[in-house]
Amino acid sequence: MIPKIPGRPRVARLQIVLLCMLVAAASSHGATPDPGAPVRESAARHADKNEYGVALAMGGETARAESVFVSLLSNVSGDQRALNNLGNLHLIQGEYGVSLAFYDRALRRDSTEAGVHLNRATALVLMGDAERAEQSAAIGVRLAGGMDKAGALLGLKIERSAEPSKAAGQSLVSKEEIRALLRSAAAAVPRDTTAAVGGGAGLRAVKTASTWRSAGPRGADRSDAASLLYWKR
Repeated sequence: MIPKIPGRPRVARLQIVLLCMLVAAASSHGATPDPGAPVRESAARHADKNEYGVALAMGGETARAESVFVSLLSNVSGDQRALNNLGNLHLIQGEYGVSLAFYDRALRRDSTEAGVHLNRATALVLMGDAERAEQSAAIGVRLAGGMDKAGALLGLKIERSAEPSKAAGQSLVSKEEIRALLRSAAAAVPRDTTAAVGGGAGLRAVKTASTWRSAGPRGADRSDAASLLYWKR
């Protein structure tokens, strides 16, 4: 009901009421939270959750890590972090075909992720597919920006025994270097799960002047194997 205002016609009173409504609406609009804030908070929570999953995996708690990554994937369909990291979990448990499927899905989301290509190459060499493994590793090395950076993504560092002048003159990455990298990556997987380590004859037979070593302490259990894979954070 519009209150009566002495000395004011009805039209004037309507104008006053409308003005009050406009002022109230403007005040309410100013108090509305930034619609982007909940999205940013959600992204931060997902990042923290992903880090927690990686920490569990590095500690050898694969079942708990898997539940974290599956939860991430259910919240964000096609999350490349979750896809890659689930691939890693299946890889260190000897389920190479499953891990490869996860890596392929991750690369469909972003084909420029060097580390995922390198993980994929590791899965392929463990499956005995040396040719495709070398192709995937070559892509990963190129995207990473060289052998040293590619090795760093996998927790490996290169030690060259070739003469400096000769090594410096190599502008292209050789197949031998890629095979050495793949052998080292595959060797990180626990022996009880490696039914096809070095499945390609070329990978097993090649001798190279470059050797790869773990960038940190290395053992034979699954938590150590996890440290020699690329985890997307």
